[in-house]
Amino acid sequence: AAAVPALAALGGLYGGLYEKDATVERELFVPVKDLPNDLRGLRIAQLSDVHLGWFFSLDDLRELLERTAKGAPDVLVITGDLFDDEAMNPEAIALVDSYVDRFPFGIWFIYGNHEHRRNFEALDAALGATRIHKLVNASAVVQDGARPLVFVGVDYPRVHGDEAFTAARKEFTGAAWNGVPQTAITILPAHHPEFIDDGAARGAALVLTGHTHGCQFGCFGVPLLPVFKYNRGLVHIKNTLGYVHSGNGSWFPYRIGCPPEIAYFTLTNA
Repeated sequence: AAAVPALAALGGLYGGLYEKDATVERELFVPVKDLPNDLRGLRIAQLSDVHLGWFFSLDDLRELLERTAKGAPDVLVITGDLFDDEAMNPEAIALVDSYVDRFPFGIWFIYGNHEHRRNFEALDAALGATRIHKLVNASAVVQDGARPLVFVGVDYPRVHGDEAFTAARKEFTGAAWNGVPQTAITILPAHHPEFIDDGAARGAALVLTGHTHGCQFGCFGVPLLPVFKYNRGLVHIKNTLGYVHSGNGSWFPYRIGCPPEIAYFTLTNA
């Protein structure tokens, strides 16, 4: 009986004072059939769910961007819920923009549900004045060629109910894929992990998502509170690799068995 509160206290101290800030770096490989030579070895970094505010300062964000850039990826993708504090957002946007030159193929951003709660019109206009590439149900060629590399980005569906959410996902994905060449190698950044299904249905090589924070509690890499269809880590569907990022910030300042992460993905020939 005495051990239970002691263990709870130790776990709380560990999760609140150490692991929530103990960012890990993960190296993953994405096999792509008939990958052109100029895309072999291309390296993508992903950040997600920073939740700027009480538990994640501008200095924390600067440190995270610096560490990510030092990993020498070719491109940075941020899959939403970064700009989560109206007062801090303008300075945070300028900070992210200042790092664009550190990534040869730029910084690409997808909106999460929290951006839509933080004076979205002003936030959207401020991002539009930067060199950050934002994708809202649209596609963009990252590297041209016989098999171009195309990012296909979707917004977060702000609807309620499973049927409405599924319909919005399909609508957003269809709009984003409009005009994408059939020969393209496609990468789908999205905030919600169920877009992994939509990317797989369209043959995306890689789907990058977040939103779940990896459930913030886990044991040996397995989430202890699996409330989503896809909760954390890799998802394989046919030739599509999906990834659910564990997030860089927190809903509440505790993480146990689920540290924040920087994920790096390297394209390889299948």
